[in-house]
Amino acid sequence: MATADMLKLTFRRNRLLITAISAAFFSIMIITGVVTYLVLITSSGLVKGLQAWLGSTTDYVTIPPPYTGGLYWLIFLNNIGHFWNPARLWVWIPLVGAFELGYELIFNAVLIGAVASFVGITRGPLYTIAGLLPHGIIEIPAFILEFTALARWHVSTTRALHAKLSGRPVDRPLLREGIKDTVILSLLCVVLFAIAAYIETFITPHFIGR
Repeated sequence: MATADMLKLTFRRNRLLITAISAAFFSIMIITGVVTYLVLITSSGLVKGLQAWLGSTTDYVTIPPPYTGGLYWLIFLNNIGHFWNPARLWVWIPLVGAFELGYELIFNAVLIGAVASFVGITRGPLYTIAGLLPHGIIEIPAFILEFTALARWHVSTTRALHAKLSGRPVDRPLLREGIKDTVILSLLCVVLFAIAAYIETFITPHFIGR
């Protein structure tokens, strides 16, 4: 089967799951962005305090400069942490890891919405668009596919585990299909994260004048 046909079938089987996760992600992100904006425009002291705090983090957090491989790998490895970070591997444990998945979805949506509003207020909307949009149009779909892959894994393994514990035969073709979809979506989102990290490292800095 051609790669394009395989991807098309995978997206078709997981269309409802992708739609639900996308709706949840964007809803949380937009609500967070609006709330953050309303809070910040009514409190200049809070804005200054956040700016001072962010400035102080450079004293103990070393971020590689733009246009370097160090920054690329930092961004890329952080984004694919759900799959390869040993500290987060429990997200793959059937049923239990679903709670971690829900937390990460909320956390990332809140973070993106809050950062977009904060940067928009402190640097202006054009800076926000230039700083977030070029890689964001790839990175956000990659996050959604990452969450979809993990959700698909939990749906498939939990269904099989429930059948096993209930004394019923496991639907092995359905389980294999779920695992196959998980692998395909995971690999696809890793590729998208690699592209987004490249854009954020080597292209976005041009737009924001760095």
